[in-house]
Amino acid sequence: IEKLPMHFMRKNEINKNLSIFEDTLGGSERLLSSPVPLFYSRHTARFISIWLLFLPFALYGQFGDSWNHIMMIPASLLISVFLFGIEELATQLEEPFTILPMQGFC
Repeated sequence: IEKLPMHFMRKNEINKNLSIFEDTLGGSERLLSSPVPLFYSRHTARFISIWLLFLPFALYGQFGDSWNHIMMIPASLLISVFLFGIEELATQLEEPFTILPMQGFC
């Protein structure tokens, strides 16, 4: 950087930005090397499963006007799809480097 034909202020800005980039890259490498405990993912999935198992009992009174409480089934399925989708997104976001092509960047 010192040998580039630029004004010294611009060289200082480039050097400062490179330092920030290196700090950010080091933080990303620390994230990559630190594992997420499997217990967190399992606990979340088990909690959601149990919560969704008891959801029809909670919705039974709310769907009292429908014939034979039949609308409770699609409502429970829709809520289940949304919650398990959010849980799967959270699992993917816990380790973002497994889904990003990092070898192309390095």
